[in-house]
Amino acid sequence: MISSKNFSGADNQQERLEISWWIVGIVDGEGSFLINIFRSPKAKMGWQVFPEFNVSQSEKDLVILKNLKKFFGCGNIYPQRSKTRKKKWTPLYKYCVREREGLKEKIIPFFQEHPLKSITKKSDFRKFVKAIRLIEKNEHLKLSGMKKIIRITERMVHRKPFRKSARAKFLKSSETIRRAAMHN
Repeated sequence: MISSKNFSGADNQQERLEISWWIVGIVDGEGSFLINIFRSPKAKMGWQVFPEFNVSQSEKDLVILKNLKKFFGCGNIYPQRSKTRKKKWTPLYKYCVREREGLKEKIIPFFQEHPLKSITKKSDFRKFVKAIRLIEKNEHLKLSGMKKIIRITERMVHRKPFRKSARAKFLKSSETIRRAAMHN
């Protein structure tokens, strides 16, 4: 494992390259790029788009998440609660980057420069970037933009599906349409 002592300030180019490929490997195995969509009465159309990059590890490997946080200089580490995990299992933790600035300025450029190796993660990352670009253009505040984001997220592998009934409610909701009309 790479030393946490000098994790983000690697002394030479070779060490930085090794760290970068180590991060790609960890994310290929334990990371996710997600675009969550959920109801929110405070959002302009009643729905909120919530992008997230995360990596999960057990408590015994918490140092990995701390190293990722130190390397990227953004995000937070949270205990991961699960109703299905048995009490005898080691608790899980998750390193999450949810802030748009961290995603846009640190996470996306890193993985564009150091591409993921697994086909599914690489595909999810490309879709994640498309959704983030739409959000940056405030497309998520328009009905047409939300439809585009929903279509992108429905094709992402590592996410809970936006249930057809929830999608139908969103697309057909008179409240959504009314709010969209007010803000377009």
